[in-house]
Amino acid sequence: MQTLHALNVGVHVLFGTIGLLIGLVALAYQNQSRQHIRYGRYFLYVFTIVVGTALTGVLFFRSSSFLVILTLLGGYVGYSGYRAVQLRERPSSPLDIVIAFGVLIAGGLYLISMQLAGGNWSPAVVYPTLSALVLVAGYDLLKYFWLYQRLKTWWLYEHIYKMLSAYSALLSAFSGTVLSQYKPYSQILPSVICVGAIVYFIWRQARKRYLSTGFTG
Repeated sequence: MQTLHALNVGVHVLFGTIGLLIGLVALAYQNQSRQHIRYGRYFLYVFTIVVGTALTGVLFFRSSSFLVILTLLGGYVGYSGYRAVQLRERPSSPLDIVIAFGVLIAGGLYLISMQLAGGNWSPAVVYPTLSALVLVAGYDLLKYFWLYQRLKTWWLYEHIYKMLSAYSALLSAFSGTVLSQYKPYSQILPSVICVGAIVYFIWRQARKRYLSTGFTG
């Protein structure tokens, strides 16, 4: 069992490192759609392996509370970010909604179990991570059940937010593990940096969209 655990960790770390590099390449090609799509797809392939090995560790081996919540968040935003660009202005499917409800319920149940069990976990890290999960899944549910017509044209902003959030989850897990002596700052700082990147790229896209309509004044 220990050998399998070590193998799972090795695959997780290897593909996590590759994912960080590919994600930067995809971001660098954001203005070249063909290359951006190609490397974005590579990132999703690698990210799926990272989430899969993380989930395997959660279910069968040792895991930290931070990595459990981060796995839920990373897995969901990666999936939802892919769906945003795949669907564009079409409505989500019932399966998408089931998955959104599922991750919210899983996150809530795990938080309750941590509170009941006590132990070594950091609310300063877990609560913001869980709040980010609630924000994204809650938005998707709100859009589906109520504000679809108003929000359907925001699909590109959603894609930017969700894929950079997936990258943030990857970077936070990497930094929190490699620089474990600096917790919780090594877990929080990557998220702060990526939030800044999200704000910048959404602002830039919104400005580009505004100028393209001809309202340059």
